[in-house]
Amino acid sequence: MQLSKTQQKYIDAIIEHSDAVGVNTNKTNFSRAELRLISIALKGKKWIPNWITHDQSRRVDRGVFSIPEVMDTINPQVVSPGQETEGDGLDDSVVEVTEVTPHTYVEDDPQTDVNQQAMEELTL
Repeated sequence: MQLSKTQQKYIDAIIEHSDAVGVNTNKTNFSRAELRLISIALKGKKWIPNWITHDQSRRVDRGVFSIPEVMDTINPQVVSPGQETEGDGLDDSVVEVTEVTPHTYVEDDPQTDVNQQAMEELTL
């Protein structure tokens, strides 16, 4: 769903003010109380935008709303090569991995010299 500038501004405000008001943004569902804290930080008023509260598809439970756009803004989706969307032209390049060399690590031994152990790991 494409958000309007006003809607995106509120999503950005959730991300911007979340640390200050103690709201975890590592999720998609937000309570009315959390959104009120964001609104107060943004506008000085407790009112949550109608596009969230009046949209039945966003209602998860009583007083809980789904706002997946927060996670989408924090962690944008990776695009497959050739599927350019607005502004991601550089993300469409393909990096080909030809060979992966597994790393072998020596188990830490508290009785050995740290420098000697590091050198052993480098020569494996």
